Amino acid sequence: MPGHPSNPPPDNEGQLRLLVEELLRDNGWKVLKEPREEDERPDLIAERQGERLIFEIKRASEGRRDRIVPLLSQAALEAAHYSRNLAGHPVPVAIVGSNHIPDSVADEAKQFVRARAPDVGVGLVDLEGLRSFAGHGLESLNSERREGSGVSSSKWRSRAPQLFSDLNQWMLKLLLAPGISEEYLTAPRGRYQGASQLAEAAGVSVMSAFRFVEQFSKEGFLDRRSRRLRIVRSNELMKRWQAASQQRVLEIPMRWILSKGKEALPNALRSLLSAEALAADRKRKQNRVLLSPRPRACLGLFAAAEALGLGFVHGVQPYLYLERMSQDIVESLGVSAKGAERQADIYVRIPGNRESVFRGAVVKEGVPSSDILQVWLDVSLHPSRGKEQADLIWRRVLGPAFEIFEADES
Repeated sequence: MPGHPSNPPPDNEGQLRLLVEELLRDNGWKVLKEPREEDERPDLIAERQGERLIFEIKRASEGRRDRIVPLLSQAALEAAHYSRNLAGHPVPVAIVGSNHIPDSVADEAKQFVRARAPDVGVGLVDLEGLRSFAGHGLESLNSERREGSGVSSSKWRSRAPQLFSDLNQWMLKLLLAPGISEEYLTAPRGRYQGASQLAEAAGVSVMSAFRFVEQFSKEGFLDRRSRRLRIVRSNELMKRWQAASQQRVLEIPMRWILSKGKEALPNALRSLLSAEALAADRKRKQNRVLLSPRPRACLGLFAAAEALGLGFVHGVQPYLYLERMSQDIVESLGVSAKGAERQADIYVRIPGNRESVFRGAVVKEGVPSSDILQVWLDVSLHPSRGKEQADLIWRRVLGPAFEIFEADES
């Protein structure tokens, strides 16, 4: 198996530019929109404390010297040209990126161009964490890559989101969605060739999707050799995801003011959402400015399993996911925190992974419920027979879904 693909995915050029933009912003630079003065259209301009930089960025299909040095030289010439012709003569910077650039090649390329164009700052970056810059104080952008590690530097990794961050969990659900019925998970169902397609389907930035692909590939959960984003080592992936989901979550006990009974929470949530929709529609018709949207809400854990037709554990207080605490929502639901510490009727959960929770929610009979993946993650270690509930979900839904994936892999 080759260590580094010779031909990067077609969207890597856009990813490279986004990578450079983020690197600059992380270091206090303001990235400006692409200037268009007649035929002068450099890739980027950045400002910080009165200093302006102008960037020309090239992508190399391979990290070989005979590819990197010519492209960096060309980028330096073009950046210098733009600098001479743009107002204020911003500092020219040439950057070349690739999937993987050996440190020795990066050092040689920097020395070659700096010796011949000392007024031009240079930089080399790759998708494995190389950040190597020289000239005009750009050395502050550098971060070393550990020898032979094949992964991003510790500096870069410390800024990267966690493996099971909110949006990463949502994108995982998209990749798993083709094997799961729509009655259990609300998500687009498709096959994605790269980060750009995944970003569009998930409704996230290309950089977020690029990070997702980079992280899960490095952890061995995405097959980089495949022509599409394909999950591998699914059993280990689900164990890791399950463990990561057991972090403490804010739970607030509540009591009913009036309503009680098994259907009290679904009925209250249905009524709340119907009233909210009518109010929003009325405001639109009256051409009034809409207030900020109310927090999203959905059933969680065992109540969600019941709503999805997979209920197994009964007699447990229901859980409600609420995007954020809102007194008007609490009042509209007809619950109160008074006296709930002693005996709770329901528990309100404020999720850290709100996009994953609410985007995947399934609406049945006007009531949104957590998707089946979320329910499985949430109940797995619950003391009230959560393992039995999770096992039932696995046997009925998730196990067969992964059998489809495994058959597809073979």
